[in-house]
Amino acid sequence: MTYRRILTLALLLALAGRVCANGDPVAVRSALTLSPTPVAVHVPEVQLIDEHVSFVPRGLYTEVVVRYLLHNRSNRSFDSLPYGFPIDYWGSGEAEWVSLDDFTESQQEVGWRDGYIRNVSFMLGDRQLQWQHSRDSVIRPPQKYLYTLEMDALPDSADGYSKHLVDSLYAIYGDDIYAYTKAVSRRWYYTYLDIPAQSFATLEVRYTVETPLSEGAYYRRNHYYYYTPDYYWELRFMYDFTPAAYWGDGHADHFSVQLDASNVRIINEKVYLRGWESWSRGIGGLPMKQEGDLWRYEARHFDLAAAKPFIVDYKLKNCPQQPIDNIFNHRIDPSLFTVEVSGADRKYPAANLFDLDPSTATVLQPDKEGNICITIRFKKPTCLEGIMLLNGYTKNADTWRNNARVDSLLVYKTSYEVVGPFDNGRIDTSTYTNELKVGWAPRGQRPISQEVAGREPSGYSWQSLLDNVDAFRLSDPWWPEYYTELRIVITSTKKGLKYNDLCVSEILLIRR
Repeated sequence: MTYRRILTLALLLALAGRVCANGDPVAVRSALTLSPTPVAVHVPEVQLIDEHVSFVPRGLYTEVVVRYLLHNRSNRSFDSLPYGFPIDYWGSGEAEWVSLDDFTESQQEVGWRDGYIRNVSFMLGDRQLQWQHSRDSVIRPPQKYLYTLEMDALPDSADGYSKHLVDSLYAIYGDDIYAYTKAVSRRWYYTYLDIPAQSFATLEVRYTVETPLSEGAYYRRNHYYYYTPDYYWELRFMYDFTPAAYWGDGHADHFSVQLDASNVRIINEKVYLRGWESWSRGIGGLPMKQEGDLWRYEARHFDLAAAKPFIVDYKLKNCPQQPIDNIFNHRIDPSLFTVEVSGADRKYPAANLFDLDPSTATVLQPDKEGNICITIRFKKPTCLEGIMLLNGYTKNADTWRNNARVDSLLVYKTSYEVVGPFDNGRIDTSTYTNELKVGWAPRGQRPISQEVAGREPSGYSWQSLLDNVDAFRLSDPWWPEYYTELRIVITSTKKGLKYNDLCVSEILLIRR
């Protein structure tokens, strides 16, 4: 195998996510024992008349609905026909984050979590079927491959590296010239079908599956990225159609696939590495046609056994649903700081900013110099990641619309900067104050804006409010700062429909 092929294989394996798949009939013993490696059974009497597959990515999860129209053309009745479908995932054992490769310094989640697949259901006609799943099994162990990205060694022939060159590299670098792909594991979900002789049956399989993540180690250190609406993951979803080839003649008389991309942005690009090999990212496996947010494919007498895996690479349009418990567990308790506001209002005091009650608010008024500000002083130096702001009076929709809210702001910070990330937390004794314009670009670029998004909440529960929160990152994940004071200065406001009272309902200070 040539160097380019080796390199491409390694990166494609890194990019490929967990694979979902069509199901197939299985041997009776496989179902009875909940085998992790079932034997597929060809059922030529039952033809697959129609297969329709629907994919709807929603945040980090994708809803999958597969509907089969099956026709038993024989005089034989199939009672309690064992049926199963597999879910594949990288790694084995419990879920964990591991290094993806040394070149990109990325990390990937591998292994199994119970929350990975949800809402599994089987329907046969109008009857919901019971199901069970097998234990997990490794279907492909880690594969060893030559890995020389950091060694600047080029193949010495069109066929790849000579044994002499490999031996020379091994003498210098040892086992570091090799790397291993991640293992692939599989879990089977089993149920039983009844298909009478000379009859038609509609089978629907429905589930929601989490799309695997891989991201830079730099960003994984900074948990605050997970809470900000401007953080966009790049995701890959894959699906295998081939197991359904065990029905009938291995073809679907009519076959259709629909992808609803209304919640995502499809990636459409070619990936190049050092000018050598390239591959496309976007939608692959089927020649889908776009109709607005929908992508469709339709075919007659579709050969399932020869079908290529369906692949879609995408980014999220919106931030995934906020993990409320995680956010609150990273919240700095108000007992660790004091707060002052310009122009105190007894009816709407400053304490409302940190009472964990979104139905209360603080009304901010200017001081004698006309400045509107919130000053937070920490009782001891505190390491912060960022600020989350429930902007406006978030009691209900009418109250939010009727009152004024923040349009833009500046943060002035006084902090101790850690000298280095690997110095056992030694802190520079010199303090400094500087102006920080908040409103950060994705992926940790320099600050670009003073504007606050000011989105109207989609609802007024904690979940809805945090899904639309204004969030600002403060610290670099590699060079944390220990804050002694923050002063938030409001530089412009948006008027309410009825009142000019400038309201802020809650501030969450997020620690590292």
